[in-house]
Formats: sequence, structure tokens, C-alpha cells
Amino acid sequence: MSGMTEGSGRPGEPDPKQSASAPHPATPTDRLRALWANPQIRYPLLVVAYLLVIGTAFNAALDALRGPLEALAAGTAASVHYFLRIFTDATTLRGDLVTYDGFAVSIIIECVGLLEMLIYSACVLAFPAPLRTRAAGVALGCLAIFAFNLLRIVTLLIVGRYQGDYFDFFHVYFWQATLIAMIVSVLYGWIRIFVKR
Repeated sequence: MSGMTEGSGRPGEPDPKQSASAPHPATPTDRLRALWANPQIRYPLLVVAYLLVIGTAFNAALDALRGPLEALAAGTAASVHYFLRIFTDATTLRGDLVTYDGFAVSIIIECVGLLEMLIYSACVLAFPAPLRTRAAGVALGCLAIFAFNLLRIVTLLIVGRYQGDYFDFFHVYFWQATLIAMIVSVLYGWIRIFVKR
């Protein structure tokens, strides 16, 4: 009696049933699709892609936007001044220069929170949500970042007036890290409140 089992072919030939069910080796395209299906990989890649698109478009339009951006800087300075006026008369405003009790800061374009707004917008646009929900998230989140940035400038004025030695630390290190936390917090709040699971 031979050692062949039922359904097997000649000795040395593969079993047709086994060869039909054998998995095919993954192609590079299959591996890329599997990676893209992983949200922990897809989301940061989309954020970077949106940042590149938004940043490139913003840089290309920078000269045309110079006037509106300078107006935004002056508006930020005015907002800081009038907020302080609620609590004290020791503040003055001259263009983009805000003075609090003798300590002055100049509000330049880099001080209005645009970079943080661009990063936040890229994070929202990359998130899998309806377009209307993402548009609302960008608008409301940028307003929240603008308001938080006003608080940052106000505290810098107070620190500069009363603890001048700590001004650089708060300006360069503390508030930069805090703005990153602000971006994450606003993004998380938008997801929790507006994005339907």
C-alpha cells in the first residue's frame, strides 16, 4: 500500500487543495495599504502634508498679506491694551507698541499666534471628520488660540514690569511650551464636543 493520502496527487507533486489555500506573499503595495490603514501612521502623515500645503501657500502669499498681517499685529496690540484698561489706567498704546507702567512690548507678526493657528488647522483638517465640522473646528479653535495668545502677552507685560529678570524665560521657553499644550487642548476639546463618533 502506498503512503499517499486521499486527494493527493503523484508523489512529489503539491496537493491542489493546499496550494489553493496557501497565502500569497504581500506585495509592496499591500504593505503600503496596510500602513496607510493604521490611523497612528496615517494621521501624522496627513498633518505633515497639510502643514506643507498650508505653509507653502502662506509663504507664497506673504508679500500680498503683509498689510493685513500688520493690521492684525496692531489689532492684537490694541486688544491687549483695552483688556488691560479694564483693570488699570497704567497702560498706553502707540501703533503696535503696548506699554504697561513703563514696560513696553512691540507686537510683531510673529507675536499674533499665526504659527500656532496653522499647526492647529493642519491637525483639524487631517482628522477624519465631516468638512463642515472641520471648518467649524478651524474657525473656533483659531479664535481660542488668539484669545489665549492675548493672555500670554498680558502676562509677559506683567512679568516684564515686576520681574524683568524672568521675562526672557517666560517669553522664549515657558509660553512657547504652553502654546503647544494649548493647541493640543483645543484640538482635544473640538474632538470631544463636535466630532461624532
